[in-house]
Amino acid sequence: MSGDPIIVIGAGISGVTVAKNIRRRCIVLEETDMIGGLSTQYKSGDYWFDYGGHYFHFKDKQRVKDYLETFHLFEEYNRVSKAFLLNRYIPFPVQFHLSYFPKKIAQSIMEEILNRKDTEADNLFDHLCSSFGSTLFRLFFEPFMSKYYGFDLRQMAARMDKGSIPVPDRETVRQGLDGKRFTDAGYNPVFYYPRKGLRGFFEDYSEDVKDQIQFQQKVIEVDLQKKSVRTRDNEYKFERLVSTMPLKSLLSCLKQKDRLPSPQRLNHTSTLICNIVLKKRRRRFHWLYLPERRFAFYRAGFYPSRQYPVCYLEKSLPPGSDYDPNSVKAELVFTLKELGLIDTESDIVHIDIKIIPISYIIFDHHWHATIPGALASLRQYGIYSIGRFGSWTYSSMSDDVQSAMRAADEINKITGRE
Repeated sequence: MSGDPIIVIGAGISGVTVAKNIRRRCIVLEETDMIGGLSTQYKSGDYWFDYGGHYFHFKDKQRVKDYLETFHLFEEYNRVSKAFLLNRYIPFPVQFHLSYFPKKIAQSIMEEILNRKDTEADNLFDHLCSSFGSTLFRLFFEPFMSKYYGFDLRQMAARMDKGSIPVPDRETVRQGLDGKRFTDAGYNPVFYYPRKGLRGFFEDYSEDVKDQIQFQQKVIEVDLQKKSVRTRDNEYKFERLVSTMPLKSLLSCLKQKDRLPSPQRLNHTSTLICNIVLKKRRRRFHWLYLPERRFAFYRAGFYPSRQYPVCYLEKSLPPGSDYDPNSVKAELVFTLKELGLIDTESDIVHIDIKIIPISYIIFDHHWHATIPGALASLRQYGIYSIGRFGSWTYSSMSDDVQSAMRAADEINKITGRE
């Protein structure tokens, strides 16, 4: 049995979960001075903000829910989500609620869906068009997904959504045109949020591993041969390494870069998050999709369980790009007015703007040929790259907890036999 510790890179929800479940000596290297990563909260002025909408989804994950609730209690919310389209609020998923569209448009959408041919498409553009028809595709899916990813939909894998874009059967479409509401459609009809907010959750969740976390330790090199991690200040030998840093960043840090795929093949978006404190909350929804190109943002939302009304707006940016604060402020004021969330700019109390450098993974045609093989190759060197960005996939926080527990169990079994 090696005397070297288990090294964990990142003190977000995946890293903390691994640290809590590893039975060997464990060191967590966190590049910032906070626990929680993008899943916690940050302070701006007198206010605490989330990094956009981060919620727990426990559908088919009762074990995860039971485990987390031993550390912190959650509030359950029935999702209220809509799309703002054609100057009206349409319940989401819009493909289930055709009665909210103008009558002629709704009829056209229904006929196209009823007459669709269920064929396999090899890219996202054709998949969405064939699944929902040209009218709904042109009105909602094509403009929204293009804003959301900032990437050519024809270059993206057809089934990248992993069930987040439900396709209604023909009878459901007819019922939706007749006015039936489908509140349980989609993967997240119910979500959960910590009673004391995300910051309070991480304070409770990380309590027993805080002494294992070393802050401001940005990883700059991983040596596969020596089984070591180097930061600006230290070098750490490891028996096993669990990385939750973005896979693209991990591959860039490898000393032996020729042994794994180039990180340049991994595509992603960046997201600009505007957190806005309002004097008054005028609308009741959790999040709102904004497909129309007149809006710079693709989504708006209100955080649950707040002492003060905070609206957030999200906008995709090309990786590495910056923003002009004056332009963004003009865009957000326009958006809030059009949505009826404010009357004048004086209804805004505070604005904070952040960029998330890596936010959504692009499932392009390179993904299947690159990612599974890269993760398997890393495992051969005793490196587990996990979590949303470590696995370079789309996952919820509950998914990340589940995968982190599995990684810890596997490491415990292997190291226990050595």
